[in-house]
Amino acid sequence: MCIENPTAPLLQRMENLFRTVIHKQELYVPVRDVSLYEILRQETGHIAVQHDDLDLLVIMDSVTASEVEHFDDIAQKAQTFVVIHGDTDLPVNESSNCVHISCAEPLLEKDRVFLLLSRTISLALFGQDMDVSGKEVFEGGWTVQRSTVVRFAAALLGSHQIVTLPEITPSTDIEDRISSAMMRLTALHAGALESREHSVAVEKNDLLSVLDILKAISAERQARDILFVFVEQIARIIPVDRCSIVRILDGEKEGAVLVSHENEALRDCLIQLEKYPELTAVVETGEMLAIDDVTAHPLMGEVSGILQRAGIMSLLVLPIVRQDAHVGTLILRAARRHGAFTLREISFFQIVTEAAANALERAHLFESIQVANERLEQLAITDSLTGIYNRRYFHERFEHEFERAVRYGLPFSCVIFDIDDFKQVNDTYGHLIGDEVLKEVAQCMISCTRRVDILARYGGEEFVILLPQTDLEGASIEAERIRSVFEKHAFSEIPETRKVTISVGVATLDSSAMKVSNDLLNAADMALYEAKNSGKNRVVIHQNPRRNTK
Repeated sequence: MCIENPTAPLLQRMENLFRTVIHKQELYVPVRDVSLYEILRQETGHIAVQHDDLDLLVIMDSVTASEVEHFDDIAQKAQTFVVIHGDTDLPVNESSNCVHISCAEPLLEKDRVFLLLSRTISLALFGQDMDVSGKEVFEGGWTVQRSTVVRFAAALLGSHQIVTLPEITPSTDIEDRISSAMMRLTALHAGALESREHSVAVEKNDLLSVLDILKAISAERQARDILFVFVEQIARIIPVDRCSIVRILDGEKEGAVLVSHENEALRDCLIQLEKYPELTAVVETGEMLAIDDVTAHPLMGEVSGILQRAGIMSLLVLPIVRQDAHVGTLILRAARRHGAFTLREISFFQIVTEAAANALERAHLFESIQVANERLEQLAITDSLTGIYNRRYFHERFEHEFERAVRYGLPFSCVIFDIDDFKQVNDTYGHLIGDEVLKEVAQCMISCTRRVDILARYGGEEFVILLPQTDLEGASIEAERIRSVFEKHAFSEIPETRKVTISVGVATLDSSAMKVSNDLLNAADMALYEAKNSGKNRVVIHQNPRRNTK
């Protein structure tokens, strides 16, 4: 059943319908947030479903009727269910006791009404979206004062005689029921406001934290100091176990950890990108990557075990600068042991990363990083696993020292050594333990060699030492001392019963027979080969054939 009424001007409708309660200063709780209104609407629906009065009158607008939860249950509870249509035709659920009318003061499209009235309950919830100076503003409220709810219902129903308002019989039970509904809505209202205030406070604190980070960055002048302050400030605000900035050059298989909040001295540490698939993915896509559980993410399959042993369970990786001609790609990587990064934390990271990128650009960080390239070039001559010189740098220094020794007639020796049965170490204990053994070998060698000696990893488990101004006797003594050290050394990652020994080859420059540096290197390598074949764990000195014939 639907009865049409003339349309009244908007101001009159608002005055008569929504503002009556306010103007008369009756019991009324304002609601100026649409999300809070939705929470109260759900609770009003629950109250209607739980109500057991046979004379229950329910009034709601057509939009609310189409969206409210448990519509059929509410319709079953109500003796009379009134759906008021505004100036839009929206489909609503049908029910045998549902009456469709037009309001005495017709509702607009954005007017909302949900009213319950019976012998023991009175509750009215109302609101409207309004356009104030081009800005959407929500205004509404709720009341449980019976006289107000009755007048409100009468204003909505107008002269429709088909709907009879429930009779009022004052009693303690009625007052208790109304008070109970009021307390439930008040608790919800207060809780929602508290939650909203907390959210506002959190957002304010996040904004202040961003400003603090920008101030801290602006106070620094050196690029590395700026980057370290950046990760340090982030780690102060967001709980992380590791936070670092990695630089990756286009097409390179290695990256450099420029700074880490764990250790200010940890700079320019080279890493193999194949062990960091999350970094590679961000370089390729240019998009943020959040990994809640490294054990479950398909990208981390091959390295999840390593991360687990390190205690890392979640990762957040964001690009700061992408593929700059001078800098390459700068990536912020954060990791922690417990709990995934929340949406708020991710949003915070995104904001500060973008702000930092702009601040770094304004501070001419790119030019500063170019100066740091010299340091990164130095890293290019270092073996990434052991930290000693790599093969490329060895050959550069070898050529220089060989030519110097030949030119000035100086003694010059070369020692090559190889870890005996290293394949068995890998096969027995795994490649990760094998890597630890190689690193420990390098550290022992650093402590055994002189400052002027040049120590390098030549390849695999093979190492080489250049001994400037050292003759054959001195080189032999040095080689035997190093061999003895390893024979007695107990490696930390393998049982003490499993000894790790080395075989050593020694050769000294003979300028009459050795014309190029490779001649000396080959002589030492031949001696090493002989040491291996004659029982291992020994030093063999290369003998010049001409010297043997004399």
